Amino acid sequence: MKDEDLYIQAGIRIQKLRESYHLTREEMSELVGISSKFIYEIELGRKGFSASVLYKIATAFGVDCDYILSGKE
Repeated sequence: MKDEDLYIQAGIRIQKLRESYHLTREEMSELVGISSKFIYEIELGRKGFSASVLYKIATAFGVDCDYILSGKE
């Protein structure tokens, strides 16, 4: 899998998680500690993210980092 594909699929999973919690990007940005613009870019697969950001997102939603990256629970 190409890096671009990984980020696109991870972004889709992140967006679905955010929406399942009924959070706006602004609310998620406060929860995770990154800008809502960056969340927008991540959800579209336009931006990559660090391990630290991945961990913060996974922790906020109570999922493993592996789920965000691969969809495996």
